[in-house]
Amino acid sequence: MKRIGLLTSGGDCQGLNAALHGVAKALYEHYDEEDLELDGILDGYRGLIEGDTRRMGPDDFSGILTLGGTILGTSRQPFKRMRVIENDVDKVQAMKDTYKKLKLDALVILGGNGTHKTAN
Repeated sequence: MKRIGLLTSGGDCQGLNAALHGVAKALYEHYDEEDLELDGILDGYRGLIEGDTRRMGPDDFSGILTLGGTILGTSRQPFKRMRVIENDVDKVQAMKDTYKKLKLDALVILGGNGTHKTAN
């Protein structure tokens, strides 16, 4: 069983739903549906920090190519502030905890430069 997390982050932009569709399609072509679990991380890094996720299946990716925005939602979390503990929350540790709790094998992160700096 492969467990993959999907996350969109940063400013809303064209093509995020198409990219999600492409990732899901490729994964479902490579793995049998019963051997794959996809977890959508809702509202970008905020969802990863707070553990706000939902299990997704092939039907979730049907008909999204022409939809604007992202079906997962997004939020801005400035990468320069990710290591700053706020309201007693260690954001980096919280993200690691969510990753472990979901027992993910991989996390696919879609976004721009800041999104990928945060992932790093």
